[in-house]
Amino acid sequence: MEICAMHQGEIKYIILDKNSVKLACPECRDEKLEEGSEPDQCILISKVLNLPEVLLSKINIDSELKSFFSNILKAKKEDLSIFKNYWKKQLQEIKTALESLIYETENYIDTLTKILSDYRIELKRIIKFEIFEQYIKANQKNQNLDKMASAIIYRTRHEVNSQIELKIQDYINSITQVNKDVILKIIEDQVKDYKNKVINTKVPSSIEILNSFKSGLEQFQVAVTEQSRLVNPLLSVQSSLLSTSNFQDILYKIPKKQSAKCSLIYQGSKDGFETIKFWNKIQNKSNLLMIMKSKSNMCVFGGYSPCQWLKSAQPQFMSDDQGISFLFIQNPNLQIQYYPIKSDFKHQAISVNQNYGPLFGKNDLQIFADFKEGYINIGQNYFKDPKDNQQGFLLVPKLAEITECEVYEL
Repeated sequence: MEICAMHQGEIKYIILDKNSVKLACPECRDEKLEEGSEPDQCILISKVLNLPEVLLSKINIDSELKSFFSNILKAKKEDLSIFKNYWKKQLQEIKTALESLIYETENYIDTLTKILSDYRIELKRIIKFEIFEQYIKANQKNQNLDKMASAIIYRTRHEVNSQIELKIQDYINSITQVNKDVILKIIEDQVKDYKNKVINTKVPSSIEILNSFKSGLEQFQVAVTEQSRLVNPLLSVQSSLLSTSNFQDILYKIPKKQSAKCSLIYQGSKDGFETIKFWNKIQNKSNLLMIMKSKSNMCVFGGYSPCQWLKSAQPQFMSDDQGISFLFIQNPNLQIQYYPIKSDFKHQAISVNQNYGPLFGKNDLQIFADFKEGYINIGQNYFKDPKDNQQGFLLVPKLAEITECEVYEL
């Protein structure tokens, strides 16, 4: 690095005044601070070279971008590396435990299979089951005679069948009558032995492992979400209804100039589900994302529109000239599906009426007074592919009481 001509010190700082830039040594920096320069405007050059956001967060550029650059400085490569190594180890332990459970399960089932097989072999020995098998095979052989054979052969076959039937009956009597007490005692002992072997076979410890999985993965989800928020300041706000990835996907789906900021301006569970409270929070605001959940199903649904939500005494449609409005549904498996506004119905993107809740399109999504009920019937003003099975995402079109509603201003 160059040497300061005035103080002969090493140049370490860049000082950003209103209309000038100065390369400075530590002594120059102290002098500028004494003259009234803000400490925030004296930047270490080494830091700027490593993090370009440092410079961009200090200069006079778009305020939203400046805010983004200031926030993303909190994301550090070293922290991400530590996070990766820590959770790689944690997830590897979960993987090892799962592999152990798989091994235990395989051994458990193999052991049960052998116990069952040995039990049946012994049971056949006890009741001399091979005798019964011989009679059945003899009958099958007799049945294989040509069905179109003569009457004499038919009578012969019938006589053989009768003899076999008598022998089978004698075999059964030998078990149930002649040697009943002896055989019964042996069978009971065999069954008891079988039950003891099954009971004493160690069952895989799935409950402990699953509880461990649940705890570990819950911590992992929290940690991953926190890292996501650090590297993407846009996610400093997170929906309680949508998964982190789906919430992020929705924000990315909205043009950047519309989604430069994101703030929660209404939450039904906190602000109240009364229609008047809803409108007091959103009236005259534009570019709103609305997310809801109904008591009648496990899906999360909602919509986005850049249109202005005017508090109107009479229902009126609002036009989305950009044609970027859309509806969405997240099913219980966290899959999300989108339904864009039809180009022919951009003039009816939303409907405003102070006596109702959110209304998108012409009855595509409508929430009635105080969020007590509503309907979702996508396909009128918003496009739904005929191949898509909406029922796979919603159980019924009718929406019972809305249990949560979040409105974000973007």
